[in-house]
Amino acid sequence: MHLRGDILQVCLPVEYPPITSFPSIANLLSILWVHKERTLPWICDHYVQLIIRPNHPVTRSDFYDQADTDNFIINGYFCPFLGWLRNNQTTARFTDFTDYIEYQINHGYYMDACLDRFFLSCSNCYNSRHFIHQSFIYGYDNDKKQVFISDFFDSGKYERKIVSYEEINNSIKGIDYHINLYKYQDCNYEINLDLLKLSIADYLNCRDSLKKFQFSNPDYNKNVLYGLDLYNYVIDVFCNEKHIDIRPFHILYDHKKMMKIRLDYLKKLNIFDSIMLELICKRNDSLIEKSLLLRNKVIKYNLKHNNDLLSKIKTECRDLKNNDYYLFSDLLRVLS
Repeated sequence: MHLRGDILQVCLPVEYPPITSFPSIANLLSILWVHKERTLPWICDHYVQLIIRPNHPVTRSDFYDQADTDNFIINGYFCPFLGWLRNNQTTARFTDFTDYIEYQINHGYYMDACLDRFFLSCSNCYNSRHFIHQSFIYGYDNDKKQVFISDFFDSGKYERKIVSYEEINNSIKGIDYHINLYKYQDCNYEINLDLLKLSIADYLNCRDSLKKFQFSNPDYNKNVLYGLDLYNYVIDVFCNEKHIDIRPFHILYDHKKMMKIRLDYLKKLNIFDSIMLELICKRNDSLIEKSLLLRNKVIKYNLKHNNDLLSKIKTECRDLKNNDYYLFSDLLRVLS
């Protein structure tokens, strides 16, 4: 927080998140990553399981901890390091959204809100089409009349941008979607090794032992696939569509990067076989490279639609699945 005369400028601390597959993950982790040393135990026993919801209207592939249910509550909202509140335009009762932003930021609350990108000059939808999307807000400058936000804008990359008060006020007018508020709260959390082992076993066995989706009503949360079955769905469904969805491939890349973070943390605990963990870590480094190359090949295929390239993509998916199986199996043995 900076005071310049009677002008107030506030920018809450953020870091670039280690996972950027979807905004809900990136937004929460951009807060938690500021307090990395404190939050790593919780981060490391989460973001293991993957999920496919074939009938979901927007996101078929996802991290299990991120996947939304019928009431749009994700598991990340119950992170012990975050206080979470939900509002909307009606219940927040503001005239200008920027007044509400200033008040909440001044009290230490980050927020994400559903904004119409038609009014945001940093978006490729600006003045061209109406598109409502969740954007993360972490600061403002009352002097320059600017708001600091993060989102996936025009490049498909999670980026920080600056928008004017006028733009952001216009972007929420007439929209009564949710506004999430988050506040960091310190706590003493130790890694839950039982949860981690269960999540790894579930990933390998393509199941959900916790059955967190059982209470959900919508059809798109029925007949859900888990873990390594994501690879089968990618090969059999995604790779046979005219335009291959890049998101599951970016999720696989993020999944391997998250594993590196987890393995590095487990090595620091110094309670497991350090030689085996080091070997697993080196194998995972190779999977990070392979998953990145695979993702880039999909981008190339969407430009050229080359059948030989498509065949290579499917083959590399199968190879990645096999390597993934043996890596997770070895890690589970080390933890057990």
